[in-house]
Amino acid sequence: MSDDEDVPIRVDFRDAATARAWVEETRIKRPFRPRFFAAFCEALVASPKLRILELGSGPGQLAREILVHCDVQHYVALDFSPAMHAIAAEHLGELAHQVTFVTRDFREPGWTEGLGTFDAVVTLQAAHETRHRRHLVPLLTRARTLLEPGGTLLYADHYLDPDTKLRTLMLEREDQPRSLERAGFAGVELRYEEGSMALWCGTRLDLAVVERDVDASS
Repeated sequence: MSDDEDVPIRVDFRDAATARAWVEETRIKRPFRPRFFAAFCEALVASPKLRILELGSGPGQLAREILVHCDVQHYVALDFSPAMHAIAAEHLGELAHQVTFVTRDFREPGWTEGLGTFDAVVTLQAAHETRHRRHLVPLLTRARTLLEPGGTLLYADHYLDPDTKLRTLMLEREDQPRSLERAGFAGVELRYEEGSMALWCGTRLDLAVVERDVDASS
């Protein structure tokens, strides 16, 4: 396989048993994930009545923490796996009624259609499922179109380390914030980092604000 080819999918997350096995394996292999959940919440907690879209929402663990700790008006969980949605609904319990589950593949160009607009787009350990790092900027660019001006992107994913086997899936650490900037996000900053994974925050600025700032500095 050449470096330009997408990495084939080897795990079928649409299979219920496989999805549950992944959840348990991830709990054991990445015990630091709750600290990422907390960092997401810390970045959102000050904002009222949030409309949130989660990309690659999986088993609903991040959704639960955000719904418990933040002021959420509407939460859309987007994932291509009905099995993961079923696990998420189970995990969320009574909180599930606050969530709209959308079964859609963010690798498809039209995944944004009809979703509306949001105050925040969040994604944890999922964006690499575009199956090649060259697809990240187009994914984030499409996500930006769903944000209101001033809206927030919270993106967390693995970056390359010496043990990474499928190297075309992951970015170098320094390329993660650059990708957010290439996708049109401003004020990109690191919010948390552990276990060869980093959480970055970026903002969609109103074009008029950008133009005004440029005029003021010229």
